[in-house]
Amino acid sequence: MAKTKEELREARKQKLPTATTFSPRDSQSELCSPLGLPKEFAQMEQKLQETYPKEEDRMFYYHSSEDRIVLSHAMFWTMTQLQFFKSKMRKEKFFLLLRQYEEEMLDAFLQEDDYFPELLHYCNILYEMLPIILGASHLRANKDARKLAAITVVAAGHGGDMDEELYNGCFGG
Repeated sequence: MAKTKEELREARKQKLPTATTFSPRDSQSELCSPLGLPKEFAQMEQKLQETYPKEEDRMFYYHSSEDRIVLSHAMFWTMTQLQFFKSKMRKEKFFLLLRQYEEEMLDAFLQEDDYFPELLHYCNILYEMLPIILGASHLRANKDARKLAAITVVAAGHGGDMDEELYNGCFGG
């Protein structure tokens, strides 16, 4: 069941997961945690806190600005176009959900939409969980999964370490 971009935007504004990867819920109270995050995101964020209790161990901690984090997501999104993957990786729901959220987040960034910070937060959670999921799942031995894990680390690192002149050229600043 495909959704239009407008439906996706509206769902994001309401803090609802949009991909079919999550089980449908009967009520809004079951869907969201006390903090307003969809339960799945709250659970992932809790898992990240348990895995990386120190903030400086997190993937985007050393990025000098929010723009650098967005750059890392843009690089990842560009480097992981579905045609680059030949295996079942291109149909993995978690990967597709991350790409879907990143596309919306990048669009919101460029449009300066009000819900950009929320989308960025969701993307950061999904992005940081990706290597954990790839390393602990049935995909561990899959060549495309290893390639995806490497791209995840490279895009995050390169976005944070990019030379200032090259970075400004990417965002026209």
